Amino acid sequence: MWQFITSPDKFARAFNDKVAGAERRITADDVRLLTECGLIKKHGYYLQDDLQTVIGILNYEQRRLKTMERQDEKTSLEPPRCKLCSEPLPPQPEGKVGRPREYCQQCEALRRRERYRKWKKRRANSKATTLK
Repeated sequence: MWQFITSPDKFARAFNDKVAGAERRITADDVRLLTECGLIKKHGYYLQDDLQTVIGILNYEQRRLKTMERQDEKTSLEPPRCKLCSEPLPPQPEGKVGRPREYCQQCEALRRRERYRKWKKRRANSKATTLK
């Protein structure tokens, strides 16, 4: 049974005890900030729903960090590489419109064959799962 909690310290302790698998442990300062933002303690005390709100916020933080890391990897100074042979691709000409190249000149001819193989494999997998 959930008790009425009015203290940020007690809420932080209760949250960390109940939600052991959270992305990170929260502190009383985190609880105070969330309260100031109006995300939790809407009725003057902390409710069971506030636990779910904090869990969602922690998941959001984690996903945002992961997407920022992926964007950093994409914007690295390393030139793009061919999807098949992993050779560096030549730089894109200035003012070029459209998608950037993903394959080098040698692999461009092999691209269709590779796409067909992937399609055939996906099709076989989907037929196998529908037959089960």
